Amino acid sequence: GKCLRSKSAVVAVDFSPNGKILAVGMESGIITFFDAGSSIFVTLYETVIGTGGDVTIRWSPNGRVIAISSGSTFVLLDTVYSGESGKHPQNNSRFFVRKVIQAGVNFASLTFSPKSEWLALTDTRTQILDIKNNCNCVRVLDQENVLSSGWSPDGSLFALVGTRDVVSIYDARVKSPSDWELLFSISFDITLNTLCWGPSIKKGLQYLAFGGDDKRATVLEIRTFERTWEEILGIPSKSNINDLDWNDKGLLCIGDDDGVVSIVDLSYLKSGRAVNEMNYNWQRQGLICTMKLTRNLGRNAITSLRWLSSNAVRNNRNLLVVGGSDGIVEIVDLPDRR
Repeated sequence: GKCLRSKSAVVAVDFSPNGKILAVGMESGIITFFDAGSSIFVTLYETVIGTGGDVTIRWSPNGRVIAISSGSTFVLLDTVYSGESGKHPQNNSRFFVRKVIQAGVNFASLTFSPKSEWLALTDTRTQILDIKNNCNCVRVLDQENVLSSGWSPDGSLFALVGTRDVVSIYDARVKSPSDWELLFSISFDITLNTLCWGPSIKKGLQYLAFGGDDKRATVLEIRTFERTWEEILGIPSKSNINDLDWNDKGLLCIGDDDGVVSIVDLSYLKSGRAVNEMNYNWQRQGLICTMKLTRNLGRNAITSLRWLSSNAVRNNRNLLVVGGSDGIVEIVDLPDRR
């Protein structure tokens, strides 16, 4: 692994889908793109977006565009198109500004659909934007105070969580978001800061994890065809949970307010069988296969973390990037336990 220290808190991180570039967002609004393949952090491009504070960075799954929100500014960068000769100024940054949106309040969340067709962008409301059609809004979702959102890996479900104490899950299997149907509206008496989906193995069977101010990561099993859900696992934390990410190997990563990163092996959920069909010993695997990483314990909040897709990693490695309020960006290389 490798490590970089900044004077400003690190609040957002994301790998490009091919693993070659790492994007890092600082609380100051500085966005830096690093060469992730080098032995040290080599800067490829740096810019300042918005007013900083709340920063989110997401790379589209197809690698074509990067979405960045910083304060009340949203920017969509194109990694392929560089502009038309004679119409746009010469661009040597390898990124072209596709879209800029200014809002009256800070943006809270953004996420891409698995096929990079849609972008969900949240300020006081969540808009579903059509990427190929100049980010035109095709649907506005009613839930207020959303802090995190995301599609399941197969694109069949879309979820929202936030300070409204409700987890909303939509059926996104239809072609247009304007036709989505609300499947579940589940009440929890807490503020939920973050969510992530587990790997999609079997149609009609999905896993959703979320966490927040209750110092606990909760995992739901969602059986779409039966239109039922069940809370199957609660993973305790000593402080509030700020970010979650679940890779396609089944490793769930949890970042908290105390400088702790917990990694839980939930690969047993990839069996394609509902938990109520498993025996107790099988389910216990999720409780005993845990790794904890600490950094400036008690003096640092883990603000953002992201797995590198296994499609971009060789030799069965698990690469994880972690950013914190201590201003440190760290890439951790975890061997495959199998």
